[in-house]
Amino acid sequence: MLKRRQLIQLGGLVAVAGAGAAVWTAFGSRGMHGSQALAVGPFRHYPFDPVAAENFRQKLFIPVANGPFGVLNVSGPLTLRATAASFPLLPGPPSQAPSPFLLYQSEHGGATYQNPILRIESGARFTASLDNGLAEPTIIHWHGLHTPARMDGHPADTIKPGARYEYDFNVRNRGGTYWYHTHAHELTAKQAYNGLASFFLVDDDDQRKVAQALGLKLGVTDLPLVIQDKQFDAQGKLVYQPNMHESMMGWLGDIVLANLTPNAVHEITPRTYRLRLLNGSNARIYRLAFARGDTLLPFTVIGTDGGLIERPETVTQAFLAPGERLDVLFDAARAQPGETVFLKSLSFDPMENEGAAGNMGGQGMGQMMAGMGSSRLALGEAFNVLKLSVVAGERITATLPTTLSRIQPIGSEGAAERQIELSMQAMRFLINGRTFRMDEIAFEVKRGAVEIWRISNPTLGMPHPMHIHGFSFQVLERLNSPSQLSDMARFGQGKTVSDLGWKDTVLIWPGETVRIAIDFTHEFPGDQTYLFHCHNLEHEDAGMMINFRVVT
Repeated sequence: MLKRRQLIQLGGLVAVAGAGAAVWTAFGSRGMHGSQALAVGPFRHYPFDPVAAENFRQKLFIPVANGPFGVLNVSGPLTLRATAASFPLLPGPPSQAPSPFLLYQSEHGGATYQNPILRIESGARFTASLDNGLAEPTIIHWHGLHTPARMDGHPADTIKPGARYEYDFNVRNRGGTYWYHTHAHELTAKQAYNGLASFFLVDDDDQRKVAQALGLKLGVTDLPLVIQDKQFDAQGKLVYQPNMHESMMGWLGDIVLANLTPNAVHEITPRTYRLRLLNGSNARIYRLAFARGDTLLPFTVIGTDGGLIERPETVTQAFLAPGERLDVLFDAARAQPGETVFLKSLSFDPMENEGAAGNMGGQGMGQMMAGMGSSRLALGEAFNVLKLSVVAGERITATLPTTLSRIQPIGSEGAAERQIELSMQAMRFLINGRTFRMDEIAFEVKRGAVEIWRISNPTLGMPHPMHIHGFSFQVLERLNSPSQLSDMARFGQGKTVSDLGWKDTVLIWPGETVRIAIDFTHEFPGDQTYLFHCHNLEHEDAGMMINFRVVT
């Protein structure tokens, strides 16, 4: 099958594409979309259908030293050029052209990178130039990083084609799995979907202790894994054409990629692996689990959005919303050589069209629009993400420290509580009744203050992943959670394992209220303006976003 190791840039990068012609012909002359897309050959539903386990045949793309998703150890100033490219996302005949794609290109230390995984030490200085080689405006947001507002990638800083933007800040975050992606004004969903995103890994002593204790090596047993759902046309090219329904509810794909690999498979030996899971999808929520047949296998969570949690926590499933990260350990010795384990997304109730959003006018707007999306993989349907094939090898055992890191609780006694309500009006999702206006400040926060935000989703017809720029927070409490979530809440105050540690994104279900604590202490001079928005990218572009200002 196809082994993908290079991109094909429209300007002239070398391509590596190949084999799989028999698979490719399964698309047929009718293409992939709509009710006439037929299952052909060995595929149960449609080519690369992630529900069918037998489809998982493509070797997982593993980041290496350079090239696409190459690990770039930051040791000086960088230039990241946002540019059009192409990439062989789906296997096809050698004559088949790869899909148009967008990427960040960089040259550093004599090597060339595309969408590099940037790796840097906590406390180090990060200096980068963004050159816009696209035919449309763009900007980069450093997701989860604590930066001055001018460095954060606010849509007001979107630059025109041919322009340059300079970034220069110290990495103040603790070690963890962060990421960077486009935040172009009203173009974020399309540009991120088409490729403008990658990891930003921060190292520190706590991270090194875990790696040393388990004998982990980045790119071998420590695997950054971005999960995305995409749609493709009959020629294997990416499709992003949201209709009114999809613009409102969020764009869903029906082919699931792990590190840009459809139906990915990876061989593992009887030892512990670290998977740094990133939900890089526009709108899809995942309910992740490791399964051997019908049996869910335990896995250990060691980190969330903002790095390591205090203690390892063993669970069998966890939700992961767009923008969230989850660092997990999986011990392959739980299966025997020759057996297969799947990283899956289990079925769940997406709770769409609930409450007021589903009760507008007769049968309700939600019911009226139901089924109008182009994806053949419904939100909440069970499917596979990654096939792990267990092979023989030396059993390597290691002891994980009982304490991974120290997380100082935010002192919230006496803190002001701010009400944040998600709502919908005139087919638009709102925050405290507001839609995004570039120069409008929704509220001000005093520098150094601690606030509790009470984020409620009382009548909204779907769950929303809410993301804050500039600061991390701690989840204090979940109230009125749906049973599919409360059944997983064993960490006090309704919290699940995904709520532990430092967070920058939190999923709010219909009818639910989540209380978070935020410390607005910072070292930056003057007032700072940041964003709070939904990380369903179609919602963000449509204005489910507000500015808040931290004042001195």
